[in-house]
Amino acid sequence: MAERRTRVVHRWLWALGAVIAACLLAFAVVVGPWLLTQHPREGLTAEQALKASNDVRTTLVQALAGLAVAGGLAVTYSTYRQNQRDQADRRAEQDRSHQLNVARHVNDLYTKAVEQLGHDQAPVRLGALYSLAQLAQANPDNRQTVVDVLCAYLRMPYTRPEDLRILPTRPEDLLKRPTHQQQRIAAQELQVRLTAQRLLADHLRAPAGISGTDAQDLEPSPNEPFWPGIRLDLNGANLIDLFLDRASIARARFYRSTFTGTTWIHQATFTGGTTFSEATFTGEATFHETTFTQGAMFHKATFKGDASFNWAALGSATFSEATFAGRATFHDVTYSKISLSEAWVLNLDHPGYKPGAPAPRCVWPAGWSICPDPDDGTQGWLVSEGPETSRGPVIPSSES
Repeated sequence: MAERRTRVVHRWLWALGAVIAACLLAFAVVVGPWLLTQHPREGLTAEQALKASNDVRTTLVQALAGLAVAGGLAVTYSTYRQNQRDQADRRAEQDRSHQLNVARHVNDLYTKAVEQLGHDQAPVRLGALYSLAQLAQANPDNRQTVVDVLCAYLRMPYTRPEDLRILPTRPEDLLKRPTHQQQRIAAQELQVRLTAQRLLADHLRAPAGISGTDAQDLEPSPNEPFWPGIRLDLNGANLIDLFLDRASIARARFYRSTFTGTTWIHQATFTGGTTFSEATFTGEATFHETTFTQGAMFHKATFKGDASFNWAALGSATFSEATFAGRATFHDVTYSKISLSEAWVLNLDHPGYKPGAPAPRCVWPAGWSICPDPDDGTQGWLVSEGPETSRGPVIPSSES
């Protein structure tokens, strides 16, 4: 409809221009010479009067021709500009259509992959994980959404194959023994969850030669495997053999998460708030050279195995009411403030070590030492010997 109105307006403008051009031509050829040679006419011969009329006519025609050329140039420029605007509008419309088609295609792929995550066959779920990772790699704007889906999957309840084994101590327990099918399904689901963890770790690893802090300032790119600006919400997740080597993460939440097996967080950087409050580490937990820019919360965390924070930059950290059942070391840690108030240390007698073998030494931040429980010498709690903001060297625990 708009194009039709435009064509009608153009036809009227051309008609009006033709009328004006005819009037100007008539003025230049007839009216102008007669009008402009009326005064003075006395004393002019017929030949002189004719010459004067012709001179005026020539001048007017030349002026009219100049106007025509200028008008033609103006019309040509206007037409050129209009064509440019029309082409720009068409390109913009094509771009909008292309973007809508791409968005629709991406949404279809995303929806299909998310649906496949709920499939009862593990290979289908594995394919869905890879599809989501590839989708996020090609479309940086969708990365956080994909990460949220992977985190939600890891937050779903899960029972490991070894936890399904029930020793039949009573006759009725025979009915509770897991079937081979149940153990096979649990083993397959373990591989799916390990894959989800690995995909996250692969895309959170900072590029070589760039610090974890600077990595967060990089622009997301489909050509770079690292995904800056990612936030992890793994509260309550059951994480198994988690490896986050050189990871750079904007924010991470592991509240009440369970870390089974080995937890290896080495040279990682958490630039935003990070919490491991009430988390449980069943195996060895390593945080070597890890940086917590805005501090770390390990309030009421439980370390059933060895815990190592050697050379870590903890910022303002709290381990209040945490439980250390294995060896704990804080060699050369740096921090602005640290609290281990009411943190429990178990197994002070280090049971299970071979007779005569030296007991492993726990190393605590400066200003903290163990006060043994007067009723049970195998355990005690950490107490502060001075200001909790001390930056001094770490000291070994007194029980060793």
